Amino acid sequence: MNEVIEKTDALIKEIDNMDKVSKIKELNKIIKNDKELTKLIEKYKESGDENLKQQIIDNELFKEYKELEIDINLLIMEINSKLKSINNKGKCC
Repeated sequence: MNEVIEKTDALIKEIDNMDKVSKIKELNKIIKNDKELTKLIEKYKESGDENLKQQIIDNELFKEYKELEIDINLLIMEINSKLKSINNKGKCC
């Protein structure tokens, strides 16, 4: 069991050190400090105004963040798929 925990910890560290994960963490901080963008996001949450949504989508920081988010979600799906196949190998029938 310790081996599984060690390998899991190693995987987590490896993922945390990936360029995309580091970059999305950095972008998250930058976006939180971008007063204009955060104000747009808050206004959109309150109003649901499609014009505000488009302004947010057109923001370069937001675009970059969303692209990285998609890449990371695909990585998560790939990891889940591999874990599922490993889990299924241990089952009988």
